[in-house]
Amino acid sequence: MRPEDGKKIYDNIEIPEELSRVVNRAIASKDKERIMREAKKRQKRNMTVRIFRGAAAAAAGLLVCVTVGLNTSEAFAKEMSDIPVLGALAQVLTVRSYHGTDGDYEIDMEVPKIEEETASGAATDRTADVNAEIGKIVDDYMEQAKTEFQEYKEAFFATGGTEEEWADRKMDITVDYNIKYQKGNILSLELITAKGWVAAEEERHYYNLDLSDGQDLTLRQLLGDSYVEQCNESIKKQIEDRLAADDSLSYFGFGPNAQDDKESGIEGFTTVTEDTDFYINEKGEVVIVFPEYSIAPGYMGFQEFVVGTAQLLS
Repeated sequence: MRPEDGKKIYDNIEIPEELSRVVNRAIASKDKERIMREAKKRQKRNMTVRIFRGAAAAAAGLLVCVTVGLNTSEAFAKEMSDIPVLGALAQVLTVRSYHGTDGDYEIDMEVPKIEEETASGAATDRTADVNAEIGKIVDDYMEQAKTEFQEYKEAFFATGGTEEEWADRKMDITVDYNIKYQKGNILSLELITAKGWVAAEEERHYYNLDLSDGQDLTLRQLLGDSYVEQCNESIKKQIEDRLAADDSLSYFGFGPNAQDDKESGIEGFTTVTEDTDFYINEKGEVVIVFPEYSIAPGYMGFQEFVVGTAQLLS
């Protein structure tokens, strides 16, 4: 792997052979501090209050969503949901919240839940599925993170590590969310999970919903039948523009290393598909998202590209 892939520092660390199985699961990113710093900023911003707007044809209402703690009753959550909001079809509430130390873990957690205001009073099947999926993602992520860290801890002491050397090592676990867009019956929600220990890792999940019929929005619906060509042309041009403006950037398959990447079997960006991650930003634009290491070295972090205005919103 090339040095510019962001892994040189990791590769040069001397690690006992017995630890390789555990440590090699993660790739140490130069973006660890950035990831955790931005996660902390998001946490401070969203810790106590969530504000979003519901739009109507003649008026708009404002709802203050109060954070619902881990031990807060369902009755309280429901009471907060009954606050009148003009034109709002749904609310995004924080239904699980934890900030503090739990043994070997520093946890900052804000877990969302979508609550709809439908004629029947019941959420659509898709919204219920999204809420269940979010809960499972968070639970599985927490369990996986703790399992990985305990395996690492056991391997550390099994290979001669001491309590003094272990010192105050902890794993940082972050769960947060952002309401990217909510107006009328359209909701775009981002769920973020991140952990940092030997390496920093972040995952993002996106939910783009039409709450009027409980369906997932697609790139084809938002951009039209030629969305693939539109996205591909826009993304490739933006990559080339970014490289021309900043020679410290790098994208697999582009720039001066394009031929080397090709010979090494590193393809980089080629095309979007119906499964490509995206969200709708506050301007009503479609933003394509690529995870770390997918189209660029790890130090570049997640890559985002605005590819056009959502047709349903114009």
